[in-house]
Amino acid sequence: MKKLTTFFLLLASCFCALAGPGPGNGWTVETLDEGLVYYTFSGIDNITCSAQRVYAIDLDLNNPSYAFRFNYTAENIIPSDVMKKRDALVVMNAGYEASSIAIKVDGTMYSNAPFDYVFTSPVPNWKSEAAIYTDGGRDVKIAFEGKNRNLAQLREFYASVPEANLFTSAPMLIDDYKPVGVNFADVSLIPDLNALHYEDPIRHQGVRHPRSAVAKTGDNHLVLIAVDGRRLGVSEGMSAKELTLFIAKHFNPRYAINMDGGGSTTLCVKGHGDPQTCVVNYPTDNKKHDHAGERARDTQFYIVKLSGKELEESASIPSEKPRLGVREEVRADWNKSSGLDCVYDMTAKPSTPAPKGYKPVYISHYGRHGSRYAYTDQAYTTILELLRKGDRENNLTEYGKWLLGQTEQLWEKVRYRVGDLTPLGWEQHRYIAATMVKSFPGVFGKGSRVDACASPSVRAIISMNSCCTSIAREAPATSIYAHQSTMDMHATRPNTSKNPRLYKTAESIFPYSESPEQFFLRRFPDYDKVLSRLFKDTSSCLGDKKPYDVFFMTYMFAAGMNSLQEDEKFDVSGLFTVDEYATLWETDNYARFWEYVKYRGSCSSIFDDIMTRADARLAEGSRGADLRFGHDHVMMALLMVSGLEGFGNIPPCPDDLVYWFHSFRSCKGTNMQWVFYTSAKGEPLVKVLLNGEEARIGKLKPVSGPYYSWEAVKGWLNSRIDQFVISKN
Repeated sequence: MKKLTTFFLLLASCFCALAGPGPGNGWTVETLDEGLVYYTFSGIDNITCSAQRVYAIDLDLNNPSYAFRFNYTAENIIPSDVMKKRDALVVMNAGYEASSIAIKVDGTMYSNAPFDYVFTSPVPNWKSEAAIYTDGGRDVKIAFEGKNRNLAQLREFYASVPEANLFTSAPMLIDDYKPVGVNFADVSLIPDLNALHYEDPIRHQGVRHPRSAVAKTGDNHLVLIAVDGRRLGVSEGMSAKELTLFIAKHFNPRYAINMDGGGSTTLCVKGHGDPQTCVVNYPTDNKKHDHAGERARDTQFYIVKLSGKELEESASIPSEKPRLGVREEVRADWNKSSGLDCVYDMTAKPSTPAPKGYKPVYISHYGRHGSRYAYTDQAYTTILELLRKGDRENNLTEYGKWLLGQTEQLWEKVRYRVGDLTPLGWEQHRYIAATMVKSFPGVFGKGSRVDACASPSVRAIISMNSCCTSIAREAPATSIYAHQSTMDMHATRPNTSKNPRLYKTAESIFPYSESPEQFFLRRFPDYDKVLSRLFKDTSSCLGDKKPYDVFFMTYMFAAGMNSLQEDEKFDVSGLFTVDEYATLWETDNYARFWEYVKYRGSCSSIFDDIMTRADARLAEGSRGADLRFGHDHVMMALLMVSGLEGFGNIPPCPDDLVYWFHSFRSCKGTNMQWVFYTSAKGEPLVKVLLNGEEARIGKLKPVSGPYYSWEAVKGWLNSRIDQFVISKN
């Protein structure tokens, strides 16, 4: 089976240049409109070696004229009625029975695979191993969520996803170009599939039926596919394996998911097929093999063309664009590729003028402590112990000997300062505070009040002190109160068990099957090249240590050089090439996401604190700031909850995570400032500065430039918090 899978992967790669099947060889192609293509196939297919009829719609998701949406009705409805009701161009059946799948439409969860068994059968529920999501526009993803998860874990996962629309289904056919569907139902050891229960996945997916599937290509095209069946010599249908190979050959999608098929398979295309219903295939629910055999179901997919007004509204909503050049960015900047040890950029940032009549009155802030020595002595001792071992065994290269000497000297200087703020860390918060006062002088001064709190960490407390003393120097008439106590935990480090107001959150399930160690080994398989620069013989140089553990700490060791004093640091560029260091950043970035994604719920209390305090300040008309000081994991959780700059997006493929999640955005001294503006007549506005730069808030539409309605922002934040928090203590 492994050889067969490899063969078909190679076969699929031969078709990578095709956007879809061309005319001829049984295929017809019709362009319905710009960005919408209709394919049909009729004849003997060389995958199944039997007669087939296949219908497909290719939607270019890059075209802003269309929207891909989900339909759900509590009562069953036939697809052609959805066509009329929604004024759709295309409609196709979607999910299995609601009792077996998760259904979420327009933010409302209607079902979450409530039955452990399919119907009342003795067959365990297998129908939610994958999911398709949409924002109701052109943002569509297909994801293999069931890898390494049981049904209970899937329920927890689907309950917490931020997407407004999702249908689950099974099996996943193609995952990141891999034809995983060929292995879903192994029929090789089953002499008689019909002897199995009808709902058994081996029989259900192992025999030929009419099929429905949705696929997404690497160039952002969505393909809806309907396969007729149950008609010998005309349209014999396909098994899940055959459907996988057929789709891989003719469409080469990156992802594909099987939907409910059999008598449910129905595709409607406006202006085609039956003149009354626009059904183009031959549904079998009436067993007559005509266009009238539609089955009424509760879920459907549909495509609409947007009106001029809808297009205008759609265009006015900011899109959350991935940072596609991020790998090139980190290769060009050693500081950025240092990830969480990236040092704060203390250069002036441009600012967009506020709308006419608006003035800044208040700032709500969360900041990470400044540059520090490594938070664990292992960042120094791991590489030091290995080099000492190599020296004892006469196994060090000349560079290894040099690095040992430098590291010995460094360790003597820093061994009693692990976790402490460095002088650079103090300077970063002095600069941030001074910039804050100079940028928003009306917020500070006589009559203004600054309240500052910090986590129990000494480096956070000292960072707070640096910020407050700088404000006092720049705006001496400002009243400042700085404090730290257990009662501040909900606003500084909420995820700790010591927080008396710790929120109860849904179980957070990591969305990818790879552990950070597996990700490292896959993305950095030639790590031995690095070891060969240090050791003459690399076969036993690590002793009983795992490569991942060594490189995790060695990366931290190298990255931490950015924050040290000049008489402490030394050049480590000979340890890694630029490409190796960038790859290590990507593996560390993945590990940080793996660690931090579970904090979204608990850290949401900070946004509740921000909203409560801001409303009180605005109501009383007071000026000043509320400052909070904590840690990188809290900042990254806040970025994910708020969706700033697209941080809330989780792509289906782990290798695409770098386009959305960037640990260097939570650099040493990183800070998020919510700056509030008021006018004599208008509603309060807010803009967000992330490390001094104006930031976008999810998909919210600003009032002007980077300025948002405070009421709209509160609605957005509350909707996001509701996705991660079960109850608030």
